[in-house]
Amino acid sequence: MKESDKYLRDKERQAILRVRLRLKNLRYTFAVSQKFPRRYLKILENVDSHSDDERIPGSNKYHIKTLECQSKNASLLMRRVDEEIFKAEKDNGKTSNRRERLIPDEPLKSICTGVPKGLPINFYDPCWFNSLSARQKTLIADAFNIAFLPDASQSLRGIQHPNERLGDKKFTNKYWDQVIDRDDISHEIPTEEELNDSDEELDTESEVESTKEESDGEEEAQEWAELNQLHDQDTEMEDVCEPDYLAHGSSHVVFKNEWSAW
Repeated sequence: MKESDKYLRDKERQAILRVRLRLKNLRYTFAVSQKFPRRYLKILENVDSHSDDERIPGSNKYHIKTLECQSKNASLLMRRVDEEIFKAEKDNGKTSNRRERLIPDEPLKSICTGVPKGLPINFYDPCWFNSLSARQKTLIADAFNIAFLPDASQSLRGIQHPNERLGDKKFTNKYWDQVIDRDDISHEIPTEEELNDSDEELDTESEVESTKEESDGEEEAQEWAELNQLHDQDTEMEDVCEPDYLAHGSSHVVFKNEWSAW
């Protein structure tokens, strides 16, 4: 690639990043003000979750490009957020000077290659996700949380979908079976060998703990044996010397008290 071509490419990427950052700020700020579910906010606050646009030749309108990693439902949620922003501005009598963004008949692949990490698993396109290595899957997706309704176009409606009110944990439990059928998360399921290794580690820990308890028990028994031996010796001395102590009145009582205190 020529140096001039590389320069132009870099400038284009910088311009796209600025537009995506403005779009991210607009969507996220609106979502926070409207108290959107936390699972939506987590997606909207990540700039890599937002796509770039391509201007339609001969017009001031733009086609929305598609992120390779993004699922259809993730795209639908973004469209719903945009629709709600537009409606809110219209209701408030505001004239928007934002670019008009349209969905093309055929998806246009984004030049943005950054992948948002740590998002609920159904943000990611199943085919794209399943093609990753186990290591990549672990690094990229939150495999145990779900973000979207089965049809995300039903999100954020005036009459709210009843399940959209659920907290993140209950929402995930509700739709888990539907997602698990499409996404391969076998990398998160322990193999039989791993389970056996885990059992062996637990057995080893139990043996060590048991040995320690036996050792502690033996030491304690030895201490008691030594104390009993000392007590027997004192008792023998007491029996031998008892007449002399009795001759001195209360001396025997003092000896008993001293033993008790000891």
